[in-house]
Amino acid sequence: MKKLLKTLFFIVPIAVLCAGAIYYVEYIKRNIPDTIYMNAYSDGTINIGLPFVGTLRGKDDDTAAVQASVNLNEPVTINSGQVRDYTLSVRLFGIWDVKDIRVSVSEPREVVPCGIPVGIYIETDGVLVVDVGEISSSAGTLEAPARGVISSGDYITAVNGMEVNTISELVKEIDAVHNDYVRLTIRRGQEVMDVKVKTVCDRDGVYKIGVWVRDDCQGLGTLTYVDDNNRFGTLGHAISDSQTGQMVEIKSGSLYTAKIWSVVKGESGTPGEVIGSINYSDESYIGKITDNCEIGIYGEADPKIFAYVDEVYMDIAYKQDIKIGPAVVRSFVDGEVRDYQIDIQEVNYSDRYENKGIIFEVVDQELLDATNGIVQGMSGSPIIQDEKVIGAVTHVFVNKPEKGYGIFIENMLEH
Repeated sequence: MKKLLKTLFFIVPIAVLCAGAIYYVEYIKRNIPDTIYMNAYSDGTINIGLPFVGTLRGKDDDTAAVQASVNLNEPVTINSGQVRDYTLSVRLFGIWDVKDIRVSVSEPREVVPCGIPVGIYIETDGVLVVDVGEISSSAGTLEAPARGVISSGDYITAVNGMEVNTISELVKEIDAVHNDYVRLTIRRGQEVMDVKVKTVCDRDGVYKIGVWVRDDCQGLGTLTYVDDNNRFGTLGHAISDSQTGQMVEIKSGSLYTAKIWSVVKGESGTPGEVIGSINYSDESYIGKITDNCEIGIYGEADPKIFAYVDEVYMDIAYKQDIKIGPAVVRSFVDGEVRDYQIDIQEVNYSDRYENKGIIFEVVDQELLDATNGIVQGMSGSPIIQDEKVIGAVTHVFVNKPEKGYGIFIENMLEH
């Protein structure tokens, strides 16, 4: 028994130390960014804020590695070279490789920060299934032929080999089958498959398969920027289907001007929202949407867009240049584009928070009076500090509407 206790006394502390070391290394990996963006031939200071001494080894394809011991609990200044990518390796105690950081060096960039309300219209890539239900058949029975075969979130792309992109095309092809099995091509995530579903004649004599579908999606947001290549970015997060909660896969889309009519103030536990309308006329068309992804809506701006925003370019700043303290959000909630005062409280370098790297609080009393803070529809409002664009509003704290999250502008521009 004594021998067993001695063994446990020896093994348990070692196991605890090993588990602690593993956790610590994983913690370090999570909190060191995957990529650091810098301007060419400049100094960039990044405060990683990790309490250990490590070694930074910088190299590119043409030079030997240069290394230096640093305390990563203190700000680290990195001097960039010419435009290219470099590798920065972090080594724990100068011995163990922990993580490689990509240092992307480019020419200084500038964008037009916008802040105008915009209407987003996108057409789905295939017909999106939002739910599966029952059909009241002509025989007086309830039938659900698609249940267990088709799932919410699937995209129907073809019927019996015929491509379908709209609800009307889908309905027409299914009704033409008449009391037989129909072969559907569906896309579920990255997988494409064919399934068979029996059509059912409903009480009106129309053949159906029992699915609720949609082929388009609309929403309101705030335009973040237009760059010098006439590319625009907005929202800082994806457009998701309200019923499935999944990001909408798009075939095409358009950006229009929008008008804000009123604001529902945010309350603790209940996000507020702007109430507005989208003008779908040709005159109000201001851009072609090409991408809907986790970090925003992107596309090609129409020249007419500069009838609504001043074509005044502003430099961008990278995450390591953001300071805790005063900044502004540019938005449109009371009839005009205005800059509202905020206080940046935290900057998170971890890539786990792709569109929540900035935490801020609204301190502008006029905005607080109008909205109680951040509301739905303000997503995409550019965040500006020291006359440089640093990011965009993405989310609100559900229980604290005066607080919000922002995405780094570098992440949006990297798309």
